[in-house]
Amino acid sequence: MKPNYLVQVFLIALCLLLSSRTFAQDSDKPFVLPMAEPPSAATWLLGQPYGNTIGAYLRGDAWYRAGQRLHFGLDFSMACGTPLVAIGAGTIAFVDDLGFGSAPHNVLIRHDAGYVSLYGHLYDRAPVTPGQRVNAGDLVGYSGDPDLTCDSRPHLHFEIRSLDYQTTYNPVDLIAANWDALTAIGSFQTPAFQQNLDDARRWMQIDDQPDVTFGGRALNLYDAPYPDWRNGTPIENPPLAVDIRALPVEAVVTFQQATFTGCCPGIWWDALNPTRLYGIDGAAGQRASLFAWDVTQPDTFEVVSTAPPPLTSADGTHTITPINENEFAIQRTADGATFIVNTGGSIPSLNTTNTKILFLVTPDTGEERPATNVWVADVDGNNARIIVSFPGTSARWLDDHRLLISTREGQNNRLSVLDTITQQAYGLGAWERLRNLTIAPGGGRLMFYLFSQSEPSRSGIYTMPTTSGATAERLDWFGAWAWRSADSLYYLPFQPDQASQTLRYLDLVTGEDRALTDATTQPFLIANGDWAVSPDGARIAFWNATDDTTWIMAVE
Repeated sequence: MKPNYLVQVFLIALCLLLSSRTFAQDSDKPFVLPMAEPPSAATWLLGQPYGNTIGAYLRGDAWYRAGQRLHFGLDFSMACGTPLVAIGAGTIAFVDDLGFGSAPHNVLIRHDAGYVSLYGHLYDRAPVTPGQRVNAGDLVGYSGDPDLTCDSRPHLHFEIRSLDYQTTYNPVDLIAANWDALTAIGSFQTPAFQQNLDDARRWMQIDDQPDVTFGGRALNLYDAPYPDWRNGTPIENPPLAVDIRALPVEAVVTFQQATFTGCCPGIWWDALNPTRLYGIDGAAGQRASLFAWDVTQPDTFEVVSTAPPPLTSADGTHTITPINENEFAIQRTADGATFIVNTGGSIPSLNTTNTKILFLVTPDTGEERPATNVWVADVDGNNARIIVSFPGTSARWLDDHRLLISTREGQNNRLSVLDTITQQAYGLGAWERLRNLTIAPGGGRLMFYLFSQSEPSRSGIYTMPTTSGATAERLDWFGAWAWRSADSLYYLPFQPDQASQTLRYLDLVTGEDRALTDATTQPFLIANGDWAVSPDGARIAFWNATDDTTWIMAVE
Protein backbone atom coordinates (compact mmCIF):
# COMPACT_ATOMS: atom_id res chain seq x y z
CA MET A 1 0.00 0.00 0.00
CA LYS A 2 1.14 3.55 -0.70
CA PRO A 3 1.07 6.45 1.78
CA ASN A 4 -2.13 8.48 1.46
CA TYR A 5 -2.30 12.25 0.96
CA LEU A 6 -2.33 13.09 4.69
CA VAL A 7 0.71 10.91 5.30
CA GLN A 8 2.51 12.63 2.44
CA VAL A 9 1.70 16.03 3.98
CA PHE A 10 3.02 14.75 7.30
CA LEU A 11 6.26 13.57 5.70
CA ILE A 12 6.87 16.95 4.05
CA ALA A 13 6.23 18.72 7.36
CA LEU A 14 8.45 16.25 9.17
CA CYS A 15 11.31 16.95 6.74
CA LEU A 16 11.08 20.62 7.67
CA LEU A 17 10.81 19.88 11.38
CA LEU A 18 13.81 17.56 11.36
CA SER A 19 15.93 20.05 9.45
CA SER A 20 14.95 22.78 11.89
CA ARG A 21 15.47 20.61 14.98
CA THR A 22 18.90 19.32 14.02
CA PHE A 23 20.56 22.20 12.20
CA ALA A 24 18.85 25.46 13.15
CA GLN A 25 19.01 24.69 16.85
CA ASP A 26 22.60 23.51 16.64
CA SER A 27 23.64 26.73 14.89
CA ASP A 28 22.56 28.58 18.04
CA LYS A 29 24.58 26.33 20.35
CA PRO A 30 28.00 27.74 21.28
CA PHE A 31 29.95 24.55 21.96
CA VAL A 32 31.27 21.36 20.35
CA LEU A 33 31.49 17.91 21.90
CA PRO A 34 34.32 17.35 24.41
CA MET A 35 35.80 14.34 22.56
CA ALA A 36 38.39 14.53 19.79
CA GLU A 37 36.99 11.50 17.94
CA PRO A 38 33.48 10.90 16.58
CA PRO A 39 31.21 8.47 18.47
CA SER A 40 31.30 4.77 17.58
CA ALA A 41 31.52 1.33 19.14
CA ALA A 42 35.31 1.72 19.12
CA THR A 43 35.57 5.23 20.63
CA TRP A 44 32.84 6.64 22.87
CA LEU A 45 29.07 6.60 23.38
CA LEU A 46 26.60 8.51 25.50
CA GLY A 47 26.20 6.89 28.90
CA GLN A 48 24.07 8.56 31.55
CA PRO A 49 22.19 11.69 30.41
CA TYR A 50 21.89 14.88 32.43
CA GLY A 51 19.09 15.44 34.90
CA ASN A 52 16.23 13.30 36.18
CA THR A 53 17.80 9.90 35.49
CA ILE A 54 16.84 6.65 37.18
CA GLY A 55 20.44 6.28 38.35
CA ALA A 56 20.26 9.68 40.08
CA TYR A 57 16.92 8.79 41.66
CA LEU A 58 18.24 5.53 43.07
CA ARG A 59 21.60 6.95 44.26
CA GLY A 60 20.55 10.54 44.92
CA ASP A 61 21.41 10.64 48.61
CA ALA A 62 24.72 8.83 48.18
CA TRP A 63 26.11 10.50 45.05
CA TYR A 64 24.01 13.52 44.10
CA ARG A 65 22.69 15.07 47.32
CA ALA A 66 24.56 18.35 46.71
CA GLY A 67 23.06 18.63 43.23
CA GLN A 68 19.37 18.45 44.17
CA ARG A 69 19.52 14.64 43.74
CA LEU A 70 19.78 14.95 39.94
CA HIS A 71 22.63 13.89 37.67
CA PHE A 72 24.16 17.31 37.10
CA GLY A 73 26.32 16.37 34.12
CA LEU A 74 26.63 14.01 31.17
CA ASP A 75 28.48 10.70 31.38
CA PHE A 76 30.22 9.54 28.20
CA SER A 77 31.33 5.90 28.10
CA MET A 78 34.90 5.46 26.84
CA ALA A 79 38.12 3.62 27.62
CA CYS A 80 40.79 5.20 29.78
CA GLY A 81 43.13 7.44 27.80
CA THR A 82 40.55 8.74 25.32
CA PRO A 83 41.63 12.26 24.26
CA LEU A 84 39.38 15.12 25.38
CA VAL A 85 39.16 18.60 23.85
CA ALA A 86 37.95 22.05 24.81
CA ILE A 87 34.31 22.61 23.86
CA GLY A 88 34.98 26.28 23.07
CA ALA A 89 37.40 29.16 23.45
CA GLY A 90 38.33 30.07 27.00
CA THR A 91 40.88 30.04 29.80
CA ILE A 92 41.92 27.15 32.01
CA ALA A 93 40.57 28.00 35.48
CA PHE A 94 41.53 25.03 37.65
CA VAL A 95 43.47 21.79 37.32
CA ASP A 96 42.90 19.07 39.92
CA ASP A 97 40.83 21.21 42.29
CA LEU A 98 38.86 18.38 43.86
CA GLY A 99 36.67 20.82 45.72
CA PHE A 100 34.61 20.53 42.54
CA GLY A 101 34.51 16.73 42.85
CA SER A 102 34.97 14.26 39.98
CA ALA A 103 38.15 12.61 41.26
CA PRO A 104 40.82 11.44 40.64
CA HIS A 105 41.62 14.37 38.30
CA ASN A 106 39.64 17.20 36.80
CA VAL A 107 40.01 20.38 34.77
CA LEU A 108 37.74 23.44 34.55
CA ILE A 109 37.62 25.97 31.69
CA ARG A 110 36.04 29.46 31.85
CA HIS A 111 34.61 30.04 28.39
CA ASP A 112 34.28 33.32 26.55
CA ALA A 113 30.64 32.41 25.88
CA GLY A 114 29.86 32.87 29.59
CA TYR A 115 29.98 29.33 30.98
CA VAL A 116 32.39 27.00 32.80
CA SER A 117 33.02 23.43 31.64
CA LEU A 118 34.21 20.68 33.97
CA TYR A 119 35.92 17.48 32.81
CA GLY A 120 35.86 14.86 35.56
CA HIS A 121 37.35 11.45 36.36
CA LEU A 122 40.42 12.11 34.21
CA TYR A 123 43.16 9.52 33.90
CA ASP A 124 45.97 11.80 35.09
CA ARG A 125 46.71 15.47 35.61
CA ALA A 126 45.54 17.47 32.58
CA PRO A 127 48.36 18.69 30.26
CA VAL A 128 47.29 22.33 30.70
CA THR A 129 47.91 25.02 33.34
CA PRO A 130 45.64 27.62 34.98
CA GLY A 131 45.55 30.82 32.96
CA GLN A 132 46.34 29.06 29.67
CA ARG A 133 44.16 30.01 26.69
CA VAL A 134 42.49 27.23 24.69
CA ASN A 135 40.30 27.11 21.61
CA ALA A 136 37.58 24.67 20.59
CA GLY A 137 39.20 21.33 19.74
CA ASP A 138 42.41 21.85 21.75
CA LEU A 139 43.55 18.86 23.80
CA VAL A 140 42.79 19.36 27.52
CA GLY A 141 43.08 15.86 29.02
CA TYR A 142 42.48 12.12 28.86
CA SER A 143 39.53 10.18 30.25
CA GLY A 144 39.88 7.89 33.26
CA ASP A 145 37.92 5.91 35.83
CA PRO A 146 36.59 7.22 39.17
CA ASP A 147 37.53 3.88 40.74
CA LEU A 148 41.17 4.16 39.55
CA THR A 149 40.99 0.78 37.81
CA CYS A 150 40.20 1.54 34.14
CA ASP A 151 38.21 -1.67 34.52
CA SER A 152 35.33 -0.71 36.78
CA ARG A 153 33.40 2.15 35.12
CA PRO A 154 35.68 4.20 32.87
CA HIS A 155 33.92 7.30 31.58
CA LEU A 156 34.05 11.09 31.32
CA HIS A 157 31.79 13.04 33.66
CA PHE A 158 31.17 16.38 31.95
CA GLU A 159 29.42 19.47 33.31
CA ILE A 160 28.58 22.98 32.13
CA ARG A 161 28.27 25.46 35.01
CA SER A 162 27.54 29.12 35.55
CA LEU A 163 30.47 31.50 35.97
CA ASP A 164 29.94 31.48 39.76
CA TYR A 165 30.09 27.64 39.66
CA GLN A 166 26.82 27.32 41.62
CA THR A 167 24.48 26.23 38.82
CA THR A 168 24.79 23.45 36.24
CA TYR A 169 23.01 23.46 32.90
CA ASN A 170 21.99 20.67 30.58
CA PRO A 171 24.91 20.32 28.11
CA VAL A 172 22.41 19.11 25.50
CA ASP A 173 21.06 22.66 25.30
CA LEU A 174 24.51 24.15 24.68
CA ILE A 175 26.49 21.59 22.62
CA ALA A 176 25.84 21.13 18.90
CA ALA A 177 25.26 17.41 18.35
CA ASN A 178 22.57 15.02 17.15
CA TRP A 179 21.46 14.06 20.64
CA ASP A 180 18.52 11.98 19.47
CA ALA A 181 20.88 9.74 17.51
CA LEU A 182 23.29 9.55 20.46
CA THR A 183 20.52 8.36 22.79
CA ALA A 184 19.60 5.52 20.41
CA ILE A 185 22.38 3.30 21.73
CA GLY A 186 24.84 3.22 24.58
CA SER A 187 22.87 4.39 27.60
CA PHE A 188 23.79 3.05 31.03
CA GLN A 189 20.11 2.44 31.84
CA THR A 190 16.93 1.88 29.84
CA PRO A 191 14.63 3.67 30.37
CA ALA A 192 16.88 6.64 31.10
CA PHE A 193 14.56 8.94 33.07
CA GLN A 194 12.62 8.52 36.30
CA GLN A 195 8.92 9.13 35.83
CA ASN A 196 6.88 10.82 38.58
CA LEU A 197 3.36 9.40 38.46
CA ASP A 198 2.07 12.64 39.99
CA ASP A 199 3.58 14.69 37.14
CA ALA A 200 4.00 12.10 34.41
CA ARG A 201 5.33 14.29 31.57
CA ARG A 202 7.89 16.31 33.48
CA TRP A 203 11.59 15.84 32.75
CA MET A 204 11.21 12.75 30.56
CA GLN A 205 13.25 13.88 27.53
CA ILE A 206 16.96 14.47 27.11
CA ASP A 207 16.34 18.13 26.17
CA ASP A 208 13.72 18.80 28.88
CA GLN A 209 15.75 18.87 32.10
CA PRO A 210 16.04 21.52 34.83
CA ASP A 211 19.02 23.61 35.84
CA VAL A 212 20.60 22.36 39.06
CA THR A 213 21.56 24.72 41.91
CA PHE A 214 24.13 23.26 44.28
CA GLY A 215 22.75 23.13 47.80
CA GLY A 216 19.16 23.56 46.59
CA ARG A 217 16.22 21.41 47.68
CA ALA A 218 15.85 17.90 46.30
CA LEU A 219 13.85 17.84 43.08
CA ASN A 220 13.00 14.15 42.74
CA LEU A 221 11.65 12.91 46.08
CA TYR A 222 8.70 11.26 44.34
CA ASP A 223 5.90 9.55 46.27
CA ALA A 224 5.09 7.40 43.23
CA PRO A 225 8.14 6.75 41.02
CA TYR A 226 7.86 4.62 37.90
CA PRO A 227 9.52 2.25 37.39
CA ASP A 228 10.09 1.78 41.12
CA TRP A 229 13.42 -0.01 41.42
CA ARG A 230 14.26 1.08 44.96
CA ASN A 231 14.00 -2.53 46.17
CA GLY A 232 15.67 -4.12 43.17
CA THR A 233 15.39 -4.29 39.41
CA PRO A 234 13.05 -6.95 37.97
CA ILE A 235 14.59 -9.68 35.84
CA GLU A 236 13.60 -9.14 32.22
CA ASN A 237 10.75 -11.35 31.06
CA PRO A 238 11.72 -14.22 28.75
CA PRO A 239 11.01 -13.56 25.05
CA LEU A 240 7.95 -15.40 23.82
CA ALA A 241 8.28 -17.49 20.67
CA VAL A 242 6.48 -16.09 17.64
CA ASP A 243 5.73 -17.54 14.23
CA ILE A 244 6.32 -14.77 11.69
CA ARG A 245 7.03 -15.21 7.99
CA ALA A 246 9.89 -13.42 6.30
CA LEU A 247 9.15 -9.83 5.39
CA PRO A 248 7.78 -9.61 1.83
CA VAL A 249 9.91 -7.75 -0.71
CA GLU A 250 6.98 -5.48 -1.53
CA ALA A 251 6.51 -4.38 2.12
CA VAL A 252 6.36 -0.62 2.65
CA VAL A 253 6.29 1.59 5.74
CA THR A 254 3.50 4.03 6.58
CA PHE A 255 3.27 6.46 9.49
CA GLN A 256 0.39 7.13 11.88
CA GLN A 257 0.11 9.09 15.12
CA ALA A 258 -0.74 6.51 17.78
CA THR A 259 -1.62 8.51 20.90
CA PHE A 260 -2.97 11.90 21.84
CA THR A 261 -0.45 14.74 21.65
CA GLY A 262 2.37 14.58 24.20
CA CYS A 263 1.82 10.94 25.17
CA CYS A 264 3.67 8.77 26.13
CA PRO A 265 7.36 7.94 26.79
CA GLY A 266 8.09 4.28 27.51
CA ILE A 267 5.10 2.87 25.63
CA TRP A 268 4.77 -0.92 25.23
CA TRP A 269 2.77 -3.55 23.35
CA ASP A 270 0.37 -6.13 24.71
CA ALA A 271 2.30 -9.43 24.64
CA LEU A 272 -0.56 -11.35 22.99
CA ASN A 273 -2.46 -8.65 21.08
CA PRO A 274 -0.36 -7.08 18.29
CA THR A 275 -2.69 -4.08 17.88
CA ARG A 276 -3.00 -3.10 21.55
CA LEU A 277 -0.61 -0.48 22.88
CA TYR A 278 -0.14 0.74 26.47
CA GLY A 279 1.21 3.97 27.90
CA ILE A 280 1.22 6.03 31.09
CA ASP A 281 0.13 9.66 31.14
CA GLY A 282 -1.29 12.25 33.49
CA ALA A 283 -1.35 15.96 34.29
CA ALA A 284 0.71 17.64 36.99
CA GLY A 285 -0.83 17.24 40.42
CA GLN A 286 -2.85 14.12 39.69
CA ARG A 287 -2.01 10.42 39.70
CA ALA A 288 -1.26 9.16 36.20
CA SER A 289 -3.36 6.50 34.50
CA LEU A 290 -2.59 3.47 32.38
CA PHE A 291 -4.05 4.01 28.90
CA ALA A 292 -4.60 1.52 26.10
CA TRP A 293 -5.02 2.07 22.35
CA ASP A 294 -6.25 -0.19 19.58
CA VAL A 295 -3.97 1.10 16.81
CA THR A 296 -6.46 -0.03 14.18
CA GLN A 297 -8.95 2.48 15.64
CA PRO A 298 -7.29 5.92 15.41
CA ASP A 299 -8.24 8.55 18.00
CA THR A 300 -9.76 6.03 20.41
CA PHE A 301 -8.37 4.96 23.75
CA GLU A 302 -9.44 3.58 27.11
CA VAL A 303 -8.32 4.17 30.67
CA VAL A 304 -7.30 0.77 32.02
CA SER A 305 -6.39 1.61 35.61
CA THR A 306 -4.53 3.99 37.83
CA ALA A 307 -0.76 3.80 37.29
CA PRO A 308 1.54 2.04 37.90
CA PRO A 309 0.74 -1.13 36.00
CA PRO A 310 1.48 -4.39 37.80
CA LEU A 311 4.51 -6.55 37.13
CA THR A 312 3.46 -9.45 34.93
CA SER A 313 4.65 -12.65 33.34
CA ALA A 314 5.91 -12.49 29.76
CA ASP A 315 2.46 -13.25 28.34
CA GLY A 316 0.62 -10.96 30.76
CA THR A 317 -1.47 -13.78 32.21
CA HIS A 318 0.08 -13.63 35.71
CA THR A 319 0.69 -10.65 37.97
CA ILE A 320 3.52 -10.39 40.49
CA THR A 321 2.85 -8.30 43.61
CA PRO A 322 4.99 -7.77 46.73
CA ILE A 323 3.29 -8.70 50.01
CA ASN A 324 6.04 -7.92 52.50
CA GLU A 325 9.82 -7.60 52.51
CA ASN A 326 10.28 -11.31 51.71
CA GLU A 327 7.19 -12.58 49.88
CA PHE A 328 5.42 -12.05 46.56
CA ALA A 329 1.96 -13.05 45.36
CA ILE A 330 1.83 -14.60 41.89
CA GLN A 331 -1.74 -14.50 40.62
CA ARG A 332 -3.20 -16.15 37.53
CA THR A 333 -5.62 -13.54 36.24
CA ALA A 334 -7.86 -16.02 34.38
CA ASP A 335 -9.20 -17.64 37.57
CA GLY A 336 -7.62 -15.69 40.43
CA ALA A 337 -5.46 -18.60 41.59
CA THR A 338 -2.73 -17.11 43.79
CA PHE A 339 0.62 -18.48 44.96
CA ILE A 340 2.60 -16.92 47.80
CA VAL A 341 6.33 -17.38 47.28
CA ASN A 342 9.20 -16.44 49.60
CA THR A 343 12.10 -15.08 47.57
CA GLY A 344 13.89 -13.17 50.29
CA GLY A 345 12.59 -9.96 48.71
CA SER A 346 13.96 -10.63 45.22
CA ILE A 347 11.43 -10.08 42.42
CA PRO A 348 10.63 -13.43 40.78
CA SER A 349 10.53 -13.98 37.02
CA LEU A 350 8.31 -16.63 35.39
CA ASN A 351 9.39 -18.86 32.53
CA THR A 352 7.53 -18.87 29.20
CA THR A 353 5.01 -21.52 30.34
CA ASN A 354 4.47 -19.89 33.76
CA THR A 355 5.38 -23.11 35.54
CA LYS A 356 8.72 -22.08 37.09
CA ILE A 357 10.13 -19.00 38.76
CA LEU A 358 13.64 -17.60 38.84
CA PHE A 359 14.99 -15.23 41.48
CA LEU A 360 18.41 -13.96 42.53
CA VAL A 361 19.62 -13.43 46.09
CA THR A 362 22.93 -11.86 47.11
CA PRO A 363 23.35 -12.36 50.87
CA ASP A 364 25.01 -9.58 52.89
CA THR A 365 28.04 -11.56 54.02
CA GLY A 366 30.41 -8.65 54.47
CA GLU A 367 32.59 -9.95 51.63
CA GLU A 368 33.85 -7.54 48.98
CA ARG A 369 32.28 -9.68 46.23
CA PRO A 370 29.63 -11.91 47.79
CA ALA A 371 28.21 -14.77 45.76
CA THR A 372 24.84 -14.30 44.08
CA ASN A 373 22.58 -17.31 44.50
CA VAL A 374 20.46 -18.17 41.47
CA TRP A 375 17.26 -19.88 42.63
CA VAL A 376 14.70 -21.84 40.62
CA ALA A 377 11.39 -23.09 42.02
CA ASP A 378 7.94 -24.21 40.92
CA VAL A 379 5.48 -21.37 40.37
CA ASP A 380 3.96 -22.06 43.80
CA GLY A 381 7.39 -21.80 45.47
CA ASN A 382 7.86 -25.53 46.02
CA ASN A 383 11.03 -27.43 45.07
CA ALA A 384 13.17 -24.31 45.44
CA ARG A 385 16.86 -24.92 44.86
CA ILE A 386 20.05 -22.96 44.20
CA ILE A 387 21.42 -23.88 40.79
CA VAL A 388 24.30 -21.39 40.57
CA SER A 389 26.20 -19.53 43.28
CA PHE A 390 29.01 -17.22 42.18
CA PRO A 391 30.03 -13.56 42.59
CA GLY A 392 28.91 -11.16 39.87
CA THR A 393 26.31 -13.55 38.47
CA SER A 394 22.90 -12.79 36.96
CA ALA A 395 20.43 -14.97 35.09
CA ARG A 396 17.45 -14.72 32.72
CA TRP A 397 15.03 -17.23 31.23
CA LEU A 398 15.68 -18.14 27.61
CA ASP A 399 12.53 -20.24 27.34
CA ASP A 400 10.54 -22.64 29.53
CA HIS A 401 13.54 -24.52 30.93
CA ARG A 402 16.86 -22.89 29.91
CA LEU A 403 18.62 -20.03 31.66
CA LEU A 404 21.15 -17.58 30.27
CA ILE A 405 23.80 -17.13 32.96
CA SER A 406 26.02 -14.05 32.90
CA THR A 407 29.03 -13.69 35.17
CA ARG A 408 30.88 -10.38 35.29
CA GLU A 409 34.23 -9.47 36.77
CA GLY A 410 35.37 -5.95 35.99
CA GLN A 411 34.63 -5.38 32.30
CA ASN A 412 34.69 -9.10 31.44
CA ASN A 413 31.42 -10.97 30.87
CA ARG A 414 31.14 -14.74 30.61
CA LEU A 415 27.93 -16.21 29.18
CA SER A 416 26.66 -19.75 29.60
CA VAL A 417 23.42 -21.71 29.28
CA LEU A 418 22.01 -23.96 32.00
CA ASP A 419 19.21 -26.45 31.43
CA THR A 420 17.12 -26.54 34.62
CA ILE A 421 15.70 -29.96 33.75
CA THR A 422 18.87 -31.90 32.89
CA GLN A 423 21.20 -29.67 34.98
CA GLN A 424 23.58 -29.62 32.02
CA ALA A 425 25.46 -26.40 31.30
CA TYR A 426 27.71 -25.17 28.52
CA GLY A 427 29.63 -22.01 27.86
CA LEU A 428 28.94 -19.58 25.05
CA GLY A 429 32.03 -17.44 25.46
CA ALA A 430 33.62 -14.55 27.34
CA TRP A 431 33.90 -10.98 26.13
CA GLU A 432 35.20 -7.68 27.45
CA ARG A 433 32.88 -4.64 27.62
CA LEU A 434 29.83 -6.52 26.42
CA ARG A 435 26.76 -4.25 26.20
CA ASN A 436 23.03 -4.36 25.39
CA LEU A 437 22.59 -8.13 25.56
CA THR A 438 19.21 -9.06 24.07
CA ILE A 439 17.48 -12.40 23.51
CA ALA A 440 15.48 -13.22 20.37
CA PRO A 441 11.87 -14.40 20.60
CA GLY A 442 11.95 -18.06 21.59
CA GLY A 443 15.39 -17.77 23.17
CA GLY A 444 17.34 -19.31 20.32
CA ARG A 445 19.64 -16.39 19.50
CA LEU A 446 21.48 -13.50 21.20
CA MET A 447 22.57 -10.04 20.08
CA PHE A 448 25.05 -7.76 21.84
CA TYR A 449 27.77 -5.28 21.06
CA LEU A 450 31.38 -5.11 22.16
CA PHE A 451 32.50 -1.62 23.09
CA SER A 452 35.93 0.01 22.95
CA GLN A 453 37.96 -3.14 22.29
CA SER A 454 41.76 -3.10 22.51
CA GLU A 455 41.70 -4.14 18.85
CA PRO A 456 39.26 -1.55 17.40
CA SER A 457 38.15 -3.80 14.56
CA ARG A 458 36.60 -6.16 17.13
CA SER A 459 34.25 -3.45 18.42
CA GLY A 460 30.74 -3.78 17.03
CA ILE A 461 27.56 -5.86 17.05
CA TYR A 462 27.54 -9.65 17.34
CA THR A 463 24.90 -12.34 17.09
CA MET A 464 25.04 -16.01 18.01
CA PRO A 465 22.76 -19.02 18.58
CA THR A 466 22.26 -20.22 22.16
CA THR A 467 23.17 -23.80 21.26
CA SER A 468 26.24 -25.64 22.48
CA GLY A 469 29.31 -25.02 20.35
CA ALA A 470 27.91 -21.90 18.68
CA THR A 471 30.20 -18.98 17.85
CA ALA A 472 29.54 -15.26 17.75
CA GLU A 473 29.40 -13.54 14.34
CA ARG A 474 30.30 -9.87 13.97
CA LEU A 475 27.86 -7.91 11.80
CA ASP A 476 28.98 -5.25 9.35
CA TRP A 477 26.89 -2.39 10.79
CA PHE A 478 26.51 -0.59 14.10
CA GLY A 479 23.31 0.86 15.51
CA ALA A 480 20.20 0.19 17.56
CA TRP A 481 18.09 -2.90 16.98
CA ALA A 482 14.83 -4.54 18.02
CA TRP A 483 13.86 -8.15 17.39
CA ARG A 484 11.14 -8.85 14.83
CA SER A 485 11.21 -12.66 15.04
CA ALA A 486 13.48 -15.51 16.13
CA ASP A 487 15.86 -14.80 13.25
CA SER A 488 15.08 -11.30 11.99
CA LEU A 489 15.21 -7.76 13.31
CA TYR A 490 14.71 -4.10 12.55
CA TYR A 491 17.66 -1.80 13.03
CA LEU A 492 18.61 1.87 12.92
CA PRO A 493 22.13 2.48 11.59
CA PHE A 494 24.10 4.74 13.93
CA GLN A 495 24.48 7.92 11.87
CA PRO A 496 24.89 10.88 14.25
CA ASP A 497 25.84 13.15 11.34
CA GLN A 498 22.42 12.65 9.71
CA ALA A 499 19.30 14.72 10.42
CA SER A 500 16.99 11.68 10.37
CA GLN A 501 17.14 7.95 10.85
CA THR A 502 16.59 5.03 8.48
CA LEU A 503 14.76 1.82 9.31
CA ARG A 504 16.35 -1.36 7.94
CA TYR A 505 15.38 -5.05 8.00
CA LEU A 506 17.84 -7.91 8.51
CA ASP A 507 17.23 -11.64 8.19
CA LEU A 508 20.03 -13.35 10.12
CA VAL A 509 19.52 -16.69 8.36
CA THR A 510 19.42 -15.59 4.72
CA GLY A 511 21.53 -12.47 5.17
CA GLU A 512 18.88 -10.28 3.51
CA ASP A 513 19.53 -6.68 4.57
CA ARG A 514 17.49 -3.84 3.09
CA ALA A 515 16.28 -0.35 3.82
CA LEU A 516 12.57 0.03 4.57
CA THR A 517 12.50 3.83 4.66
CA ASP A 518 14.23 6.57 2.70
CA ALA A 519 15.60 9.40 4.82
CA THR A 520 14.81 11.94 2.09
CA THR A 521 11.14 11.00 1.62
CA GLN A 522 10.24 9.31 4.92
CA PRO A 523 12.33 11.03 7.58
CA PHE A 524 11.83 10.24 11.25
CA LEU A 525 13.80 10.68 14.45
CA ILE A 526 13.30 8.57 17.58
CA ALA A 527 13.88 10.29 20.93
CA ASN A 528 15.46 8.61 23.97
CA GLY A 529 16.04 5.39 22.03
CA ASP A 530 12.35 4.74 22.80
CA TRP A 531 10.86 2.28 20.29
CA ALA A 532 9.14 -1.11 20.47
CA VAL A 533 8.08 -3.76 17.95
CA SER A 534 4.63 -5.35 18.12
CA PRO A 535 4.55 -9.11 18.83
CA ASP A 536 3.62 -9.87 15.20
CA GLY A 537 6.47 -7.70 13.87
CA ALA A 538 4.07 -5.59 11.80
CA ARG A 539 4.29 -2.28 13.70
CA ILE A 540 6.87 -0.18 15.49
CA ALA A 541 5.79 2.30 18.15
CA PHE A 542 8.26 5.13 18.70
CA TRP A 543 8.62 8.35 20.68
CA ASN A 544 8.72 11.00 17.96
CA ALA A 545 11.48 13.54 18.59
CA THR A 546 9.72 16.23 16.57
CA ASP A 547 6.49 16.43 18.59
CA ASP A 548 7.10 14.34 21.76
CA THR A 549 4.23 12.02 20.87
CA THR A 550 4.05 8.29 20.14
CA TRP A 551 3.79 7.35 16.46
CA ILE A 552 3.47 4.04 14.63
CA MET A 553 5.46 2.78 11.69
CA ALA A 554 3.39 0.07 10.04
CA VAL A 555 5.45 -2.38 7.96
CA GLU A 556 3.06 -4.03 5.49
